[in-house]
Amino acid sequence: MVKRTSGDRKVVDLSVRRMRPSTSKETFGAAVERSAEHALPANEQILGLLANILVDESLPFYVAALDGTVMHTNDHYNKIDDSLGDMTLAPGAADCVGQFRVPSLKPVIDDVLASNTTVRAEEIVSINSRDRVFLGRHIPIRNERREVIAIAGTYEDVTMQIRGIEEANKTQAQFQDFARASSDWFFECDADLRVSSLSDRFTAIVGQPASLFIGSQFEQFGRFDTNMEGRFDGTRALKSRKPFREQLFVVSDPSGSELKFHLSGVPVFDRKTGNFEGFRGVGMDVTSLYAQADEREAAKNNLETLFAELTRKNIALDVATEQATSALRAKNEFLAAMSHELRTPLNAIIGFAEAFTHQTFGELDDAYVEYSRDIRTSGEHLLGLINDILDVAVIEGGGLSLQLDQISVADLTAKAVNMNIDTAKAKKLNTSGLNVSSNLSIYADERRATQILVNLLSNAIKFTPEGGEIGIEMSVEGDALALTVWDTGIGVTAEQQPYIFEKFHQVTDHIYSRRQEGTGLGLHISRELARKMDGDLTVESEEGKGSRFTVTLPVSNGQAKDADFI
Repeated sequence: MVKRTSGDRKVVDLSVRRMRPSTSKETFGAAVERSAEHALPANEQILGLLANILVDESLPFYVAALDGTVMHTNDHYNKIDDSLGDMTLAPGAADCVGQFRVPSLKPVIDDVLASNTTVRAEEIVSINSRDRVFLGRHIPIRNERREVIAIAGTYEDVTMQIRGIEEANKTQAQFQDFARASSDWFFECDADLRVSSLSDRFTAIVGQPASLFIGSQFEQFGRFDTNMEGRFDGTRALKSRKPFREQLFVVSDPSGSELKFHLSGVPVFDRKTGNFEGFRGVGMDVTSLYAQADEREAAKNNLETLFAELTRKNIALDVATEQATSALRAKNEFLAAMSHELRTPLNAIIGFAEAFTHQTFGELDDAYVEYSRDIRTSGEHLLGLINDILDVAVIEGGGLSLQLDQISVADLTAKAVNMNIDTAKAKKLNTSGLNVSSNLSIYADERRATQILVNLLSNAIKFTPEGGEIGIEMSVEGDALALTVWDTGIGVTAEQQPYIFEKFHQVTDHIYSRRQEGTGLGLHISRELARKMDGDLTVESEEGKGSRFTVTLPVSNGQAKDADFI
């Protein structure tokens, strides 16, 4: 007989189920005989009390006597029992009902009797190779005298709930691990925007207990400020209940130093009612990041200041360079013009002086002949100075024109020697070393190459005392011919050698050199001319033992070159 109630629950009348007759008085469940008062046996008392027990028939259900004998199992229990195979839940197999005591129930019965109330216990069994968790609820059954005479139990499959709790615990553990490992801290606010929780990381950074901040709004222990991106909408986002990211929040630590954090948060709403419940968010310590940004900004400002100063100086330098260039151009133009204008009358003076010296216009007194000779010598010297100045102006002004051609080395050296031989003999110098024979040719401008050799020979004669020697040596070095003019003169000190090719430099620390006249431009012009013709001019000298000036020029291979305008 089944009495139904509301829902899935129903009252099961267990008194209609009778135990099979026992053939032995030792069989549990039938060992209690009727008394003289014809009391009901224990089995019948238990079944009589169970007539009105509320049972959830959707769950596996059993009833057992205090000795562990199973009195009853329902269909759900039997199905579970069949699926377990060799394993069983606590009451054991269904075919043991009313016949055998189940040893596994004895600890449960002892727990119920000891606690005098319902006992809960989890049992893990394998069904179809998958572990399932059942929650057993073991309930004491009492007679009219409130004595416990049996145990009833249900089993509920709580596998999904247990797995869900385990997953939640695992997720919570992972979250806590991430929180501990992260440099971020976490916060929660209630609907009034008051801080309700803070992670330990925040208190570790700030150095103050969380209790000082719980219950306060953010503006009460810090301030929102403009972040690196120029945004300042943290307060507005909180009040408007909108998500926000990386809003700068500044907190002062106990020492007064400012700690800077980036706050990000999302509003929280009740899923059922939609009511606003507060904010959850994260904060990141960006104090060092902002300090580095300040340093970069300061460095940038310094660089901009230096750049502005450098730009100003460059502009001033450009102006000064332009002014210097203009001045140099004007100087060179002036020198070229003046040199040209001076050479015309000077040539006339030299010509007339030479005519007087040779008495072309008639016989002159010896004194006047001597005067005309001095006029000629002085004029030629002045003409040489003017030519040197003009050459420097032309070279520096970029107007030098060179006609490169094949030149016989023998002819070049012979011409230069002939222009200086008389002066060398007048000083009684040994000139046997000036005899050069060669069948080589070089690429050079003949007039300028001759000018170089004449200048070198003139210097050798000028700075070699009477009775000394001068000469010319020749050698081939790769694709260049080296012509060396040597002498046994006063030489050049090691300190002065790096400067002798500079403009207007003269050897002045020797008593002999002070008697020599000149502009100090000859060697400078000679080296510049040699370099313009793809050559060079170098010196080797020892004070008191003479000098060796070597000019190198390209050797001719038989092919002519076009004129080179420099």
